[in-house]
Amino acid sequence: MAAYLNRTVSLMSGDGPHNRSPMPSIPDHRQIRASADNSPLQIFVKAKKKINDIFAEIEDYVKDTVIYMNDLGKEPNILEMDVVQKTQEFVKKVHGIRDVLSRDHMKVAFFGRTSNGKSTVINAMLRDKILPSGIGHTTNCFLQVEGSPNDEAYLVLEGTTEHCAVESVGQLAHALCKEKLSESQLVKVYWPKNRCLLLRDDVVFVDSPGVDVTPNLDEWIDLHCLDADVFVLVANAESTLMVTEKNFFHKVSTRLSKPNIFILNNRWDASANEPEFLDQVRRQHQERAIDFLVKELKVCSPKEAEERIFFISAKEALLARIAEQGNTSPSMALADGFQNRYFEFQDFERKFEECISKSAVKTKFEQHSQRGKFITNELRECLDKMFND
Repeated sequence: MAAYLNRTVSLMSGDGPHNRSPMPSIPDHRQIRASADNSPLQIFVKAKKKINDIFAEIEDYVKDTVIYMNDLGKEPNILEMDVVQKTQEFVKKVHGIRDVLSRDHMKVAFFGRTSNGKSTVINAMLRDKILPSGIGHTTNCFLQVEGSPNDEAYLVLEGTTEHCAVESVGQLAHALCKEKLSESQLVKVYWPKNRCLLLRDDVVFVDSPGVDVTPNLDEWIDLHCLDADVFVLVANAESTLMVTEKNFFHKVSTRLSKPNIFILNNRWDASANEPEFLDQVRRQHQERAIDFLVKELKVCSPKEAEERIFFISAKEALLARIAEQGNTSPSMALADGFQNRYFEFQDFERKFEECISKSAVKTKFEQHSQRGKFITNELRECLDKMFND
C-alpha cells in the first residue's frame, strides 16, 4: 500500500502526468538519445562493453604468450611441449568467452493465463503492434523479440536460418492458424533497434502461451526460463491470481534461486466502471500478490514486493503510444483514470529496467570474470615456472 501511496503523491505533484497533456508530443532525436543514455539499462550496456574490452586485452596477452612459448619450444631442453599446448588451449577458451559475451543480453519472460494480455504488454513496451493479440487463446508458441543486427524486420523459425516476413508472425504464432506450431516451439522475431530503445540496449522479450493450456510446464522452464533475468506475471485484474499461475512460478522458484518477478494486474481500466470499489479491490489484489511473492515463493521482502506490483491497462498504454508516434488522438475513448494507469505503466518500466540491468550484470558477467581471472593466473604460473626452471 505504501508504494501505491507514493505513486499517488507523485501524481498529485506538479510534474505528475495529470498536469501534462494525455498525448505528449514526441521528443526530438537529441532528447531521445539523452534519455536513452540515462537509462538504467546502460549499466548493463556499459558493463558489457567494459568486459568485452578486458577480454580483448586478455586475448592479445594470451596470443603473445603462445607466440613466445612456441619460439622457446623450438629450442631444446627449455620448454616442455605440453606447457605450450596447454597455453594454446587458453586461446580457444578466451575466444569462446568473447563469443558468448557478444550474444549476452537481458532476457525478460512473460507468463500468465490465456488472454490476460501478455502480448499486449510487450507490444506496449515496444511501442508497436508486433505480436499477435486479441480475445481468446491467441499465442500458440513462444515468441522471442530481439533487436535486428541489420535494422531489418524479419522472423526465424526454430531449427532454420531462413528469414521470413515479420508480418507472418500473426499467422504462424496465432492459435487460430491452420498450421499449428508446437506450444514449446520458439519463433524469433527480429525488430529494428532504431525503433525501440529497449531492443537497442540488448533487452530480449519472450512471450508465451497461457500457462493453463499445457501440462508441459517443466519443459517450458528447461527450454525458455533458466537464463531469464526477470519474469513478468501478467494477471487479470478483473479476477485474481489463479492456482495455475501460482503453480508455474512455484516450479520456476525451485529451479532458480529467488527469481525476479513482477506482477502486472492488467485491465485495471475496468475499475473505472466501479469507482466506489476501486480502493478495496486494489488493496485485495495487492495483499494477495504480496503474500504470493513473500510468503509462498519467498523471493523478496514485503517492501520489495510492494515495488513489484502494478495496476495497468496495457491496451490503453499501447493505444496512447501509437497515437503519440502519429501525433494523433487514440483510436478509442480512454476510461476515466487513464493518466494514472499510464503513469503506473511507466513506473513499472522504470523499476523493471533497474532490476533487469542489475540482475543481468551479476548473472551474465560474474562467471566470465572468474574465468578470466583463472586464465590469467594460469598463464602467470606457467611463465613463473618457466622462468624459475
